[in-house]
Amino acid sequence: METKYNAYRVYSTGRRVKNPTIVFDLKDYEFFDGLDTNSDDFDGEKIFLDKIVPTLDKKFSRYKFEVIRKDLSQEPKIDKSIEEEKKKQKQKTLFLGNIAARKLSNFASERSTISLDYRPETEWKWQWCLSQACTNKFFGHLSSSFDTRTEAEEWLENSIN
Repeated sequence: METKYNAYRVYSTGRRVKNPTIVFDLKDYEFFDGLDTNSDDFDGEKIFLDKIVPTLDKKFSRYKFEVIRKDLSQEPKIDKSIEEEKKKQKQKTLFLGNIAARKLSNFASERSTISLDYRPETEWKWQWCLSQACTNKFFGHLSSSFDTRTEAEEWLENSIN
């Protein structure tokens, strides 16, 4: 069985680095002689985290790793929920951006941001609004008023679909 592994650092976003952070061969460690690499419960990642990481520089103990045997595909495992969330966020931004372009085109030259606000300008109700990016100065409403934040988010979801 292959004893060479690549360990990739995984960021908090779930993405991992492209090149291996650490390349190791279990044969290089003295504990290897006592390992049964043909066993069904053999776990290279567990061995890496339990026995190899503690021997490395302290900064490596803070990282999360994805450990892959060198003879297997090195393609990253893409978390589908992260990809779906990004797609939904992009759809929301495009939808609200189109409303802003139609309703509040006079602010097109301003640096602006779209947000769900609960403020005096919305009469203390939840509303999707266009505001100035740095100062949060109110430019205008993009939706009707809602009593709860959940209602406002549901309206946006329903409007997109």
